[in-house]
Amino acid sequence: MTFLLDLLRGFEFQHPPVLAGLLVLPLVAWWLGRRGPVPAVPFPSLKLLPVPGRRPRRLAGRLSLAVVLLSIALLIASMARPRVPKGNIPDPSKGIDIMLALDYSGSMTEKDFHLKGKRVSRAEALADVVEKFIAKRPSDRIGIIGFAKGPYLVSPLTLDHEWVVSALHQIVQSHGTAIGEAIVASVHFLRKASADRSKIIIIVSDGQNSAGRKPLEVAPFAKKEGVRIYSIIVGPERLTGSKLNAHDLLKVSKLTGGQLFQAGDTHALQSVYDMIDLLEKRRFVQKRYQSYHELHPWLTLAALGVVLGQIAAQAVRRRIP
Repeated sequence: MTFLLDLLRGFEFQHPPVLAGLLVLPLVAWWLGRRGPVPAVPFPSLKLLPVPGRRPRRLAGRLSLAVVLLSIALLIASMARPRVPKGNIPDPSKGIDIMLALDYSGSMTEKDFHLKGKRVSRAEALADVVEKFIAKRPSDRIGIIGFAKGPYLVSPLTLDHEWVVSALHQIVQSHGTAIGEAIVASVHFLRKASADRSKIIIIVSDGQNSAGRKPLEVAPFAKKEGVRIYSIIVGPERLTGSKLNAHDLLKVSKLTGGQLFQAGDTHALQSVYDMIDLLEKRRFVQKRYQSYHELHPWLTLAALGVVLGQIAAQAVRRRIP
C-alpha cells in the first residue's frame, strides 16, 4: 500500500473539466435501460413456437450496456490526461535552508535609518526587516550568524522562528568586519544540516572585509557546496561604476548564483528582502514536476480491451436460429 501511495503521489488530471462528461453517464444508463413496449409478432398459431413462459436472457443485455458505459467512462478519463510526476517529487512543506549572516560591527550602530517615524540605527532597522522576512518563510529552516571581528552563532538552523527572532534582538555590536569568515561559518552549518535541501546565505554588511579571509577566497567553497549567496550593502552611500564592480560581495554573489543589492534606508532594505523572498519562492516552485508519466494511453487501451472483450464474448454466445 505504501508503495502504491508513493507511486501515485502528485497524481493529477491535466484537463479536469473533461471529467464533467462522467456526469452524463447515469442519464445515458437510465435512458438505455428504461422499459420499452413488449415486442409482438402476429402469428396464426403457437404450435411451432417454443414453450411459452421461458425467461428472457436479460443479463446479457445488461452486461452489454455496462460494457458500453465502462468504455465511455475510460475514454473520458483518458481525455482528461491523468499523469504523475517523474522522478523525485520535492515536498514544498520542506522549504529551504537559509543562513542570515548579519554584520554587527560598530558602524552598524550609526543612526541614519528611520523606522516608524523614528531615527534608528542600521542594526535596529535590519532586525525589524529580518523579523518580517522570517515571518514570510514558515516552511524554511533559518539560522543566524552574527559577525564583527569574527563570526559567532546566534541561532542554528531551526523551524522555531520565534526563538530565532528572540535571538536576533539579543545580538550586541563589536569591532571589525569578518565577511569572509562569516561566509565560511554559514556554509559549514548549512553543509552539516542540509542534505537534499536548497541552501542560501543572505549576508548583510555596511563595509568592506577587514578581518580574516577575504570573501573571494572562500566563495569557491560556497559554490562547491551548492550555496547561493545574496549580498546586501547597507548605508547611505550608493556604490556605482568601478567601485561597485570591484566590490568583493558583488563578485561572490555572481560566482555562487546569487545577487547583490544596496539599501540606503529602511524601505529599500525591506524591498530587498521582499525581492529575495520572491526570487527564492519562484526558484523553489520551478523545481517541481518538470516532466510526467502520462497514464492516458493505458486508459485508452483499457477501453479498447473492454470493447474487444465484449465483441469476443458475443461471438461465443451467438446462436444460429
